[in-house]
Amino acid sequence: MNQVIARAERSIAEVAGRHVSVQFALSPGATRVAVPFAELERIVLGLCSAARSLLSPGGRMVIETRGMNDALVTPMSGVVSTSPARARILVRAEQLGNEPPPTPPREALAAQQTISYSELEDLLERLGGRLEFVPLSDDDIAYVAHLPFAVGGESSGRMAVAVPQEGGVILLVEDEPQVQAVTTRILRAFGYAVITAHNERTALAQAEQYGAAITLVVSDLVLPGVSGKELVRRLHRPCEHARVLYISGYSPEHVGALPEGERFLRKPFTAQELLAIVRELMPEPAP
Repeated sequence: MNQVIARAERSIAEVAGRHVSVQFALSPGATRVAVPFAELERIVLGLCSAARSLLSPGGRMVIETRGMNDALVTPMSGVVSTSPARARILVRAEQLGNEPPPTPPREALAAQQTISYSELEDLLERLGGRLEFVPLSDDDIAYVAHLPFAVGGESSGRMAVAVPQEGGVILLVEDEPQVQAVTTRILRAFGYAVITAHNERTALAQAEQYGAAITLVVSDLVLPGVSGKELVRRLHRPCEHARVLYISGYSPEHVGALPEGERFLRKPFTAQELLAIVRELMPEPAP
C-alpha cells in the first residue's frame, strides 16, 4: 500500500489542488493487500477525490495507511478497533478554515470522472473490501477503504489471503443480485469474510486468487450456463478443502443425496437458518 501511495504522490497533489495541503502518515506495519496494483491506485485517487470535494481552501488532506494490528479510527474519536482480516487506507478531510467547500478544481473533477463514489464502493465490494465514511468531528471526516491483505507472495499467480483466526473466506456464488446482497450482509454482520461471484467465470477467478483461503463455497444450484454441482467440481482444484452449501428454490428431493461436507438450504431462508448451517460447515470467525 505504501509503495502505491508513494508512486501516486504527484497525482494526489494534482487532485488536492494548490489550496489544500496534503500530508502522509504511512504505517510501517502496513502490508501487501490482495488487490491488483492498478486497482489500488484507482482506490487511492478515488478516496482523495472524494475528500477533496469537501474541503475549502486552506484545508488539509491526510492520507494514512494502517496494517491489521493498527487501531482504526472510529466516529468522533481517534481509537481503537481492529479487524485481523483487513488492512486500511484512510483519507482524512480536515476543514481548517471557515469558508464553505468550493466547486472542486478541474483536476479533482477529472479524478471523479475516472471513478465515482458509487464506482469506488462497487470496486471495493468486488475486491472483497468495503468503503466507510467516518465523521471525526463537526468539520472533519475520513473515507476509509478496508482491503483484504495478503500474506506471503505470489504462487502460480495466486496470492494467499489472510483470514480471521480459525476462520476462512466464504465464496458466495449467486446470480440474483438481491439474494446475493442480503446473504452477504448477513454473513458479514456475523464476522465472516465473504467474496462474491455471479457466474462461473467470476467464481473461478475468485478461486484462483484466494485459493485455499476459501473454506466454504455457498452456491446456487442453477447458475447461468452451469449447474452449481458442476461449478463446485471445477472449483475443487483451487479450493480443494472447501466445504459446500447449495442454496436453491428446489426441494431437497430434487437435489438428492450429497457427499460428506456438503449441505443444502432451500430458498427462501432466514438468517438463523443460514448461520446455523454455516457454523456447522466452517469454524466461527474471530470476535
